[in-house]
Amino acid sequence: MSDFRTKPVAIVIPVKDNFQGLRTTLDSIWENDRIAHDVEIAVVDAGSCQETCDWLLQQDHRIEHIRSAKDNGVYDAMNYGKKTINASWVWFVGAGDLPDTEGLCSLLDEIQTWDSSEVHVYGVNISKPEAGVPSFYPARWDQSMVWRNTTHHQGVFYPSRLIKANSFNPDHRVLADYGLHLSLFQKGVRAQLHPAIICTVESGGISRKFDARLYREEWTIKKDLLRGVVKWAHPFWLILKYCFKKTS
Repeated sequence: MSDFRTKPVAIVIPVKDNFQGLRTTLDSIWENDRIAHDVEIAVVDAGSCQETCDWLLQQDHRIEHIRSAKDNGVYDAMNYGKKTINASWVWFVGAGDLPDTEGLCSLLDEIQTWDSSEVHVYGVNISKPEAGVPSFYPARWDQSMVWRNTTHHQGVFYPSRLIKANSFNPDHRVLADYGLHLSLFQKGVRAQLHPAIICTVESGGISRKFDARLYREEWTIKKDLLRGVVKWAHPFWLILKYCFKKTS
């Protein structure tokens, strides 16, 4: 590598069978000189596409960390990626997601003043309309998280020390990011909220398939984290949510 300095932000990108999406995301990062200079990149490829693997090897002069090997799903890949980085802050995006250039440049201007005991949360847009899914997720880190998955991980910047000490549970194949956020919120981790949009997220994510598996997983997460009356209200709440999604 030609640049060995510690950069302020690391971007971790898990990918599987989405070579064009990965190129779109990385090209959007590299087209801005300021961003390309100040972000550390880790790409964790599930190793299922030879085209992706070959192209990544050609880019090793500007991608600090590359892994192409079978993994145990997207959250396993995210856990691996966060272990490799050296930056003070970590951001997870998916292949095909588009960082907002203006928002990311503004973030880089102010990140040195951030409190590393807090997460920083931004808004995200969804690239195409989807049934039952908001087109915009504002920055939130509040009691609404107890009831719904209101905080997109593509909108969250994690202090490196915090995210390295707290992993995504790879057994939760759909909602591990929600499980981690709810756990951090319940532990009292604070957040700074930013009104700016930081990313446009590719449509069709795994958490947007509103099937019974998703709600079973949500209950698995909540029964371990919640207490008292709120906990036991959730089986009924989840049934209502499932029925609403199916009928709408």
